[in-house]
Amino acid sequence: MFCLTEQTHGRKHSYTPFLAFRIMLIVAVNKRIPYLLNRQINHHHILPMLTSLLWLIAGVGLLTYGADRLVAGSSAIALRTGISPLLIGLTIVAFATSSPELLVSIVAALQGKSSIAIGNVVGSNIANIALVLGAAAIIYPVKAESKVLKREMPYMVGAVAFLYVLMYNDMITRTEGIALVLMLAAFLVYQIRLARAQMDRFDEQVKDVLAHKTVPVWLAVFYAVLGAACLYFGSEAFVAGAVELGAMIGISDAVIGLSVISIGTSLPELATTVMAALKKETGMALGNIIGSNIFNVFAVLGITAVIIPLDGGGINYIDLSVMMVLTLAIWGLFQYNRELGRISGFVLLLSYVGYMVWLFQ
Repeated sequence: MFCLTEQTHGRKHSYTPFLAFRIMLIVAVNKRIPYLLNRQINHHHILPMLTSLLWLIAGVGLLTYGADRLVAGSSAIALRTGISPLLIGLTIVAFATSSPELLVSIVAALQGKSSIAIGNVVGSNIANIALVLGAAAIIYPVKAESKVLKREMPYMVGAVAFLYVLMYNDMITRTEGIALVLMLAAFLVYQIRLARAQMDRFDEQVKDVLAHKTVPVWLAVFYAVLGAACLYFGSEAFVAGAVELGAMIGISDAVIGLSVISIGTSLPELATTVMAALKKETGMALGNIIGSNIFNVFAVLGITAVIIPLDGGGINYIDLSVMMVLTLAIWGLFQYNRELGRISGFVLLLSYVGYMVWLFQ
């Protein structure tokens, strides 16, 4: 996504977020134990459940690998056509890295699971802030540049607020999808103009794109096709596994989207952000999260709704309010202190655990 680099200085590493994440999963699963016991799951139920888990794992793997190959292939092809590396990084690479969320939402919507598509976006935005950013802050404090607070973060708040308003009738129409895509186009134009005026802030994107310059054309095409295929089959496998697992343990499509699907599609951001925090490069992680949340609303929901109008189903205003409150909270925290420290990280992580527990009640 859009990487907004900045420097941070601070504290020692901590592995507390991983412990908290395990506690969250244990609590969430324990909430379903009475239900599972009532179902009297035996070996006839265990095998299908394991199969669903394998589909989930295979889906995440294919989505992650597919996005990586699509980035490599599309970047190399675009470089051959003479497009500037900066433009490639802000458009083609941004779309490619958001492709797992997009493909999963489109596949779910086409299967009549609109609540999974919307839940994926709402849940991913919640996870990006409370889980991913919270984990990063516990490991190493996250600092924000004043330019990010004045420009990109308000855009993220606006995107989330617009989604909050759109869901007043529990659906997103095709017309509203077109409006979201137009807002995405406006954001991309804004980013490109900003990048041209402040090239030094986008050095990392340019370097990442130029790394694919030596890839031969035939290999670049192969990477692009392979990536697209992996994304398609990965999204099919991931959605199928999640839906089957949800049906077996008795949770709705909305909860599947808000939890299993959103966590799965947020795993790359979690891994990238944790590694950035361990390297004391959390400024870049903040930029990735802001860009990811904006793209989730404008690109993922917008493009999906243009293809097929979305019915919110079980996504209610409690879920939307959690997303809105968390977005406003980190904006306020950064405005107040310009830094997200360990205590704030713990609060964010605990809020995510609490939200997951509430979902599975």
